[in-house]
Amino acid sequence: MEGTSESRRNPVIEFLTSPLHGPQAPPMRLIGDWLSVAGVVLYCVSVFALPWITVGIKDVFGIGQALGMGVPEKSYGLFVSPWAWAMVGVLALILTGIWFVQTRGAIVLASGVFCLAFNVLFFIGAWKKINAIIGDVVNLARSIPFIGEFLGQAISELVKNMLTVHVAPGFWLFIPAGVLLIAGGALRLAFGSGSSRGEAAA
Repeated sequence: MEGTSESRRNPVIEFLTSPLHGPQAPPMRLIGDWLSVAGVVLYCVSVFALPWITVGIKDVFGIGQALGMGVPEKSYGLFVSPWAWAMVGVLALILTGIWFVQTRGAIVLASGVFCLAFNVLFFIGAWKKINAIIGDVVNLARSIPFIGEFLGQAISELVKNMLTVHVAPGFWLFIPAGVLLIAGGALRLAFGSGSSRGEAAA
C-alpha cells in the first residue's frame, strides 16, 4: 500500500513542495530570505503605489505664492509606462526565486541587479522622452508660416524657464528595494547550500 501511495503522488504538488525537503535550507529559514521579502515589500510599494516622475510649472513671477496657491504639478506612476507588465513579471520571478531555494538566491540577486539598472535606464529614458516631446512641439510651432521661427523660439524659452521635471518617491524607493534583493540573494548564495543544522546534527 505504501508503494502504491508513493506512485500516486501528484508531480505538481511534489514540485511545489520540493523546497521544503531538499538539501538546501527551506524558505524563510535564513536572514537572506527575510531581506529579500523586505525588498519585495519596497518593490511593491514603489511600483504599485508611488509616483515615479513629477512635472510642474515654476511660479516664476510669484503669482501663485501671492494668491496662496500651490504650484501646478502632475505626477505619474510606473503603470503609465510600457514597463508596467514587465515589472509584474519581475515580481513573480522574485517570489519564485525566494520560494524555490534550489536556485540558492541567484534569481533574487539577479532581480536586485535589474532593479538598480532599471533606475538608471528609467532616468535616462524619461529625460529623453520629455525632451523629444518638447522638441516635437517646438518643431510643430516652427512649421507655422511667417511667425513659426519666433513662436518656436518662444516656446523653447518658455519651457526652459517654467517647466520642472523631477523623479518622485517611487524612483528613490526602488533603489533600497534593489539593494535588499541583492543582499538577500547574495546571503542565500553564501549560506543556503546546506540543510538545517538540526537535521545535520541528527
